[in-house]
Amino acid sequence: MRMVIGSLLIGLVFAAPNLQAGDRSESFMLSNGCINCHGFEGQRAPGAIPSLAGQSEAYLYKTLAAYRDGTLKGTIMNRAMEGYDDQTLRRFAKYYSSLPRKSLGSAVPKAHEQGERLYAQHCSSCHEKQADTPYVTGQNSQYMQGVLKDMATGHRTMPEEMASAISALKGEELQQLLGYLQGCAQKALCR
Repeated sequence: MRMVIGSLLIGLVFAAPNLQAGDRSESFMLSNGCINCHGFEGQRAPGAIPSLAGQSEAYLYKTLAAYRDGTLKGTIMNRAMEGYDDQTLRRFAKYYSSLPRKSLGSAVPKAHEQGERLYAQHCSSCHEKQADTPYVTGQNSQYMQGVLKDMATGHRTMPEEMASAISALKGEELQQLLGYLQGCAQKALCR
């Protein structure tokens, strides 16, 4: 019993300064529940869950609020956001938007040149220039395929501009685009 209590006290001694250290540490402590799915520091290995690091603050807040309010459906996110007020959601958004994006892959291979062209033609005008849209370069392709499927089946709303852009892409072109986006994690690689 002494060992358990002693371990807890030692843990509190080390944790207390971090809890009082200010906004970043406080936001990190709040985001601890997010780490299991979205990865440490908001960076997720490839898979069906998005990386959050470096997303725009406006987009993150809008998305978290939509999960909380039930206007955006997610497997666990609706329950995870229940009970959070706007101020806390804004702190989550600020924290994750401040984290650096890291590369999920290496340099964009020559095979992705067609995907790069398709991105420039159909996607970049919104996803690089509007604060309330997510970045998609470097995002997990499996996650993006799931989002596109949700949009196509009506589980997630799709803006008219995006519906028009996606409808112009055939199956193979969409795969080329997704391959380019997954490999294009650093702005320098995106040209």
